[in-house]
Amino acid sequence: MRSRGFLFGLGGGIVGTVLVLVVLFALGLADISTTPEETPATPTPTHYTPAPPPQGLTPEQIYDRAAPGVVMIISSFSASSFGYPFGGGERQGLGSGFVVDQDGYIVTNAHVVEEDGTRAKRIDVVFKGADSETTRVEAELVGVDLRFDVALVKVDPRKVSLTALPLGDSDTVRVGEPVVAIGNPLGYNFSLSAGVVSAIDRPLQSPAGPDVVIPNGIQTDAAINPGNSGGPLVDL
Repeated sequence: MRSRGFLFGLGGGIVGTVLVLVVLFALGLADISTTPEETPATPTPTHYTPAPPPQGLTPEQIYDRAAPGVVMIISSFSASSFGYPFGGGERQGLGSGFVVDQDGYIVTNAHVVEEDGTRAKRIDVVFKGADSETTRVEAELVGVDLRFDVALVKVDPRKVSLTALPLGDSDTVRVGEPVVAIGNPLGYNFSLSAGVVSAIDRPLQSPAGPDVVIPNGIQTDAAINPGNSGGPLVDL
């Protein structure tokens, strides 16, 4: 399976420039109003104090909280759909996803459950339990949007304990912000990789076609490999 990472943010600097211009203009007015007998007051220098770095959880704490909400998705496709000469059997694809509510809805990438115009004939979701135990549940495909490479699957909430992960606000993402990715790279299930937001507003190629671009992608230097597709990128 192909792999993509998604991300977003905005830098500062304009506000600081405006404040400097306002200060200089006020000093100019003070100089104009001074009479020859008066001694202009020496302006008090201002010092820029950078904002303290954001405080948050450690990667270990994030993993303990979020990993139960991350899943492995195993998609089974009919081999005949891909032109295999013998027409029988099946092939499997591997990806990741994450639970978004207690009703059993799970978000993943579209290319995890659909490839070359063929949708998976069966989707299994593997949940991480305590002591590295896992639970495998069959899921139904709710919907696919190839344009944005997003898909929604659903499991029966009565069959497994669910941990929903809260969605973040893409407008608050900043370049340099620490993040971690949790998923199943190369089949190494429930792995964590750490990095930062490297850039925002990156265009991404959509699986819907060569002329379809996904806007506002988030770039990260956290390791992303086949099998991570559909998994979450989590901030601190």
